[in-house]
Amino acid sequence: MRTLNNILVPVDVMEPSGFFIEYAKMMAEKFGSKITLLYARPPLDRFYDVYLTDDVVAKLKSDAKERALVELNEIAERQLQGIDVSIKIRRGQPQDMILEMTEKGDYDMVIMGTHCRRGVERVLFGSVASRVVRHSTLPVLTIHPDECKR
Repeated sequence: MRTLNNILVPVDVMEPSGFFIEYAKMMAEKFGSKITLLYARPPLDRFYDVYLTDDVVAKLKSDAKERALVELNEIAERQLQGIDVSIKIRRGQPQDMILEMTEKGDYDMVIMGTHCRRGVERVLFGSVASRVVRHSTLPVLTIHPDECKR
C-alpha cells in the first residue's frame, strides 16, 4: 500500500497559492505527511547579461531568492500550522525542477495549482502543471483556482 510521507508542493511566489495549499494541508493532516514547498526560479540570465553588470545581476539574484524565501516562510507560517514543512528553492525551468525532485527525492505525491490560461495565452506560456502531470512518475493532484470554474 502506498504511503504519503512527503508531499511536494510547488509554489510560484508571484501567483496566488492559497487555493491549493489548503488541499496540501488537508492531505498532510489526514496522512501525517511532511510538506516540501518548492519554488523554482526560472533562469533570467540571458536578459540580465545584455543590460547589466555582473555585480548588479548577482544582487538581483540574491534579492529575488531572499524575497522568495520570505514568501515561502510566510505561506508555511500562515497556512500550514502544525505541519512539518521544509522549503526548497531551485533555479531552473519550473517543470524541469519539479520533475527532477520527484525523480531524485523522497516524495510520494505532488500537489500543485493550475492557471486559468486558455487559447493563445496557454500556447505561448505553456502549462507547468500539464507537463508535470504528463511526465511525473508520482501521483499529481492539480487544483484549479475558483475563477477557472466560472
